[in-house]
Amino acid sequence: MIRFGDIFGSKRRQAAIDEKRLAFYMGYAFSHAIQVQHLLAPGELTVPYVVYWDKETPVPVPYPAATQHESVANAQSAREQATSGSGWSSGREGAITQSNGAKMDVLVIEGWVPGLDVPLEVFVYYRKDPFRLIQGFLWKAHAQVRKDGPSFMAEFKRGILAQSFGQQCMETIDNAERVQFVS
Repeated sequence: MIRFGDIFGSKRRQAAIDEKRLAFYMGYAFSHAIQVQHLLAPGELTVPYVVYWDKETPVPVPYPAATQHESVANAQSAREQATSGSGWSSGREGAITQSNGAKMDVLVIEGWVPGLDVPLEVFVYYRKDPFRLIQGFLWKAHAQVRKDGPSFMAEFKRGILAQSFGQQCMETIDNAERVQFVS
């Protein structure tokens, strides 16, 4: 038998990306992040976590360490080692420097499913003491996913509501502080 291989030089075919699963996983991780924020004592930080998935079964794993930087590094390293399951989602706190030099707190939610070259990320600004979201979701541009935004967000919401405290999370989103821009 003669094998021709890839005679047309096409790119290596990747596994179909399951955007619905990705959105669901990220919604679940976001809901978890909101719940943790409601439970933290003043001055405490969220321990970065990864939720490993086997289809619809989540296995959340926290990555505590002496410093937040070490926790984040440990969680990122563990994610890179994940070779089984149907994907992962993760959450942590971060800060984004604004144009005026001030830093604002953000929740960073990431997700990955087979076929993605790099994880999808979303950032959500928030205030501490008392905890409150600011504005909405800031999705990092990604060439492979979120082609149908409304469908993606419907699955994201389904992931939020899969948590026992999902309805409380939706109320937190609904009560987000609106930003007013002054010109």
